[in-house]
Amino acid sequence: MNAVARAWITAVRARQRARRMLGSAAAAAGAEPPRAELVRRLVPGRSFLDVGCMWSVDGAIAFAAEQAGARSVTGVDLMAPTAAFEAERARRGSAVRFVRGDIHDAGVVEEVGVHDVVWCSGVLYHAPNPLLTLARLRTLTTEQLVLATEVLPELPGLRGACVFYPGLDASGRRAFAGRRSGSERVALDTPFDAARGYENWWWGITPSALEGMLLASGFEALERVVSPFHATLVARPTR
Repeated sequence: MNAVARAWITAVRARQRARRMLGSAAAAAGAEPPRAELVRRLVPGRSFLDVGCMWSVDGAIAFAAEQAGARSVTGVDLMAPTAAFEAERARRGSAVRFVRGDIHDAGVVEEVGVHDVVWCSGVLYHAPNPLLTLARLRTLTTEQLVLATEVLPELPGLRGACVFYPGLDASGRRAFAGRRSGSERVALDTPFDAARGYENWWWGITPSALEGMLLASGFEALERVVSPFHATLVARPTR
């Protein structure tokens, strides 16, 4: 199975590199999710929540939402607010509210409160129980959820597939990791480490599995921007 997975992932990456080399407009469009456009379009006059607002972005999406005319803006993260976030909040004279906590905790959900538009990027594949994560996001969302996550390409003939990274051996991890510069991906580049909790990459989720999870959690996907290894979806609550 590792050989099959490696061949599948390698083929997808090769096609992606070829499209980039040819300067394909479709590849360019899929390379960067339309984050700025989504913020400008969805948030004016609405309350806005950014779930996971600190790691590597220092509240940038929250500040963009405030600038775009959100009625109120809240960010929530397990991390303490970074120095860069605090400096930018002071520079802007910003009213962005920050809550430190885990949205899987019902008390944190209550403190954060419901919002019209909820933004959640780079979180789902770090969650041991992504359905619980989506259930919490459903509780917090009244109008629209913007969900951005790393994904795996669809496995031909097997819709709804997921890979549980902590269960892989070294060979299995290599099949899915590929070459990547930047920060270490725990449980993908390195062995799973239970002590590091949410730092682990728990799940490789295909786009069809992601849409199934949204449906099961009370959301309907309205818009999709999907590239081989990333998906950004806009969804609305259905119940």
